[in-house]
Amino acid sequence: MQRVGKILPSLFGNYGIEDAVVLKFLRKSWNDIFTPPVSEHSFPKELKNGILFVTVNSHLWLTQLKLLKDEFLKQLCSYGVKDIEFRFGRIYKNQKEKIEKENVLSLSSEQQEWLKDIMKNIKDSEMRIITESLIKKYLLFTMHIGRR
Repeated sequence: MQRVGKILPSLFGNYGIEDAVVLKFLRKSWNDIFTPPVSEHSFPKELKNGILFVTVNSHLWLTQLKLLKDEFLKQLCSYGVKDIEFRFGRIYKNQKEKIEKENVLSLSSEQQEWLKDIMKNIKDSEMRIITESLIKKYLLFTMHIGRR
């Protein structure tokens, strides 16, 4: 019998869930990974099979970032990014604001206590980590939907 912790990553990869999670993290962390002015003129749009598609809002910056592609790859390889494609396009201000607002959400102290209480009953450490992550994401998602 295989452990859940070994099966889930391959399932996530097969359904594109892993790419979606990494993309969401990259979007949240973009301003930390790349400082201005680079972060002001670029934004991660899509991640498919290890290829990150980055929108760049100026032809001048597009040319510059293509020259810096290897530097980008060095900084992003730890996130599973194998290649980068820079594309010209609009970066909407509300895209970045939406990501920043999502960062503000956090569990209340009651929710954290409730979660801790549930997790102490799960003996398998891999299962506990996965279950805690899923419940936390679900709670944050429902809070996010409630804010709309």
